[in-house]
Amino acid sequence: MSAEEGEESKTYQYVILLLGLASIVMATAAVYLMEILSINYGAGLAIIGLANRTNSTAIQSSVTQIAAQIGNIQSAISETYLVAIISFGLIASALILYITRYRRFTPMSRRYTLLHGTLTLVYIALFYLALSNLQINYASPYFLSVFSAIGAALLIDIYLQFTISTKVPSAALPRRGMRIEPGAPYTSLLNLRDTIFSKLQGDVRVVDKHFNSDAISNLHRLLETNLSNISKLEIISSKEMFDAKFNDNYTDFRNELRNKGVELNLMLMSDVDSVEQHERFIFDDKTAYKIPPLNIINKKSEHIVGLRVGEARSRFETLMRNATKYDNYVVKQARGPS
Repeated sequence: MSAEEGEESKTYQYVILLLGLASIVMATAAVYLMEILSINYGAGLAIIGLANRTNSTAIQSSVTQIAAQIGNIQSAISETYLVAIISFGLIASALILYITRYRRFTPMSRRYTLLHGTLTLVYIALFYLALSNLQINYASPYFLSVFSAIGAALLIDIYLQFTISTKVPSAALPRRGMRIEPGAPYTSLLNLRDTIFSKLQGDVRVVDKHFNSDAISNLHRLLETNLSNISKLEIISSKEMFDAKFNDNYTDFRNELRNKGVELNLMLMSDVDSVEQHERFIFDDKTAYKIPPLNIINKKSEHIVGLRVGEARSRFETLMRNATKYDNYVVKQARGPS
């Protein structure tokens, strides 16, 4: 993920938050308008009932105007009910867009973006229809804030439709597959570095349960030209393939990364997770890839393909819940059986 793409991801997150806020304002406006109309409707009926019990000329002259408004208010209340239902749909779709913000180019995100835009247009039409026959001061702070929220939601919907339609996710190209040629391990390693590993940025996370000294060596070769763009490297593995020199190699690797400003965190998955976890993958905030075991990544005939970041993140976080820090494992091993 490039720095520009990282900024785009943050911008998208803030835009969705603003969309959610605008949707909440629109929902609040619908409920408030329903309340005001109901109060006016009840007051109007009360005045008409009072007028029927009196012969006051002053009251009778006002009843004609009030009666004319009662029908408009009743229609507006019915329309406002629909506006309220639609506004809650706006909030729900904005919430889903925020939850799936890391997968904004997926079909589901496209559907909910289109849904929010459609609901916004229907909301505008019904809101205007409900107010069109009423005598209202549209310059009041209340209506100015509501109109601002509606305008913001409409502009954001247009922006989201435009960005989703015109941009292609950076992980789309690798999904076609990158083949590892075991007969050309050096070339394969260079291709892996240039195509995938040199583009990782920020917090980089790896799941590979057979992480040993060879894996450390290969990972270093794959990332060495890109370390300035990485702030943290988190690895989840298991103790299945630790070799005699692993701790020394890991310590040297960690110290070298630390000197270059990269934090290294190695976690060991639980025994249960180690049995169930077979896939290896690497990802950052923008891209994710299924990979062969790092210790033989350039020697195994296999395709490397793209993976949804949300799926990789979810699996990583699940493994992290039951994982143990490697440093704690080393201390426990040094103490021997308890």
